Amino acid sequence: MAIWALRATTFSTNRMRCKIANLIAEIPAAGGLAPRCEAYLFNGETNPDIVISEEKYRFDRYEGCSDEIIAYMESAYQFYKELVNFDGFYIHASAVVKDGKAYLFSGNPGAGKSTHTRNWQAVFGDGAVVINDDKPALRRIDGTWYAYGTPWCGKDGINQNKMAPVAGLCFLVKADHNEIRRVDTFEALQKILGQTIYKFQNPDVLNKMLGLLDLFLKEIPIYEMENLPNADAVSLSFSTMSCEAQEDI
Repeated sequence: MAIWALRATTFSTNRMRCKIANLIAEIPAAGGLAPRCEAYLFNGETNPDIVISEEKYRFDRYEGCSDEIIAYMESAYQFYKELVNFDGFYIHASAVVKDGKAYLFSGNPGAGKSTHTRNWQAVFGDGAVVINDDKPALRRIDGTWYAYGTPWCGKDGINQNKMAPVAGLCFLVKADHNEIRRVDTFEALQKILGQTIYKFQNPDVLNKMLGLLDLFLKEIPIYEMENLPNADAVSLSFSTMSCEAQEDI
């Protein structure tokens, strides 16, 4: 019997109730998820909106990986797959909150998302809070898009159980200068598809996801910034995104 098949026959009976992205999720405590979820624990009796099942973990995809990596990846996959049913999706990005607004920074691996938001903290101090450094949840509630911290936050574990309305999304590109521009809907769609889950087998769920992306790209300003990892890049991204967010209100 393959190792992954043996793993798939043994499951934890210890489960947690967590409130994540304003939804109640039932999550297995095994595989290192308990400490990740500590800030999100929920003690109420409300029935869960999302149930994450170890029985559905796709062990065969992770040959040679630890149980912790499998639990992290597969619990995230199940949560974000279900999030579509609650007018939400995730984006591979670092989310930083300043003045009550969430600014999202995404891009290909090595683009400098984490570095850029750390520089926000260096420039603005306690005025900038990173609520998720890898997979923030986005939900549209009553016509407003919100970014949420979640336990699925990357190798550095940077997250907070907080939320804020989204001011903008910026795709980062490393360069020898700092320059930011607003991108059109078609270009933005090409960029965002590579940073989220959208290949759903169920056509109804796929249509739901594409509809959410369409709304997000119409309602949230999207940018691309060629940048250096310095304070000037922070000033440029914040001044541009915050001003245009005000103009779009």
